[in-house]
Amino acid sequence: MGEIKKQYQNSSNLQMRINIHDLYSTNKKDWHSWLFEQYDIPPKAQILEIGCGNGLFWLKNKHRVPEQWTITLSDFSAGMIEDAKQQLVGMPNIQYNQINIEDIPYDTNQFDAVIANHMLYHVQDKQLGIQEVRRVLKPGGVFYSSTIGDTHMMELGELLKEFDPTLNYSSALNHSKAFGVENGAEHLKSQFEEVNLKMFPGNLKVTDVQGIVDYLLSTHTDLKNRLVEKKLAEFIRFLEEKRVRNDGVIHVTKSTGLFESR
Repeated sequence: MGEIKKQYQNSSNLQMRINIHDLYSTNKKDWHSWLFEQYDIPPKAQILEIGCGNGLFWLKNKHRVPEQWTITLSDFSAGMIEDAKQQLVGMPNIQYNQINIEDIPYDTNQFDAVIANHMLYHVQDKQLGIQEVRRVLKPGGVFYSSTIGDTHMMELGELLKEFDPTLNYSSALNHSKAFGVENGAEHLKSQFEEVNLKMFPGNLKVTDVQGIVDYLLSTHTDLKNRLVEKKLAEFIRFLEEKRVRNDGVIHVTKSTGLFESR
């Protein structure tokens, strides 16, 4: 857990991984805009987000947030919360708290909606975390949790293996095995009667290999220690040759979805 805390002590690594999706997604609908459109939340509601990161979701949808929403943004990382506060200056209906999903410090039946995007796979005791979410939701409340699937970004691992069989990128697969689009419903149905999955369409067409390099070096792996200096330069040349041979594009699979639990 210490490495996870180090990885998310602030939003720099997270933002690096967001960049590749913003720049190269074949779906021109922004992920954060799409997410907002899936949420069915009353105009007057109390909302808790767990694992808010740098608050980019709320920044991108700032003009769409009803004034009567009362929003609590939380994260286990104090650094993330500080980054979110800086991004969201001027949004008076947002408050912040540093919390752990396994021990949510709020009353039973307090929130109309709870949001947890791309974070449940980090939770050590997922059943306890989901149970806590269910506890703080009002009767009829909804839990929105997004995650990835087994094939998400799989080409990155394939490219690494081809370049050097001793290099490994297993983060995405590890995350999906812990809580992914394939198995997330099983976890959620322990506390929720109705669980539905919506998939976000589209993949990546990467035209600048630096985007792939930046993404890989920002992940929770040892790549940043192994892909250095001469080795890094060789990997960049390898990717560039791949890109040129493939009509200037490296194709990368995305598998991302949103669970709606009631």
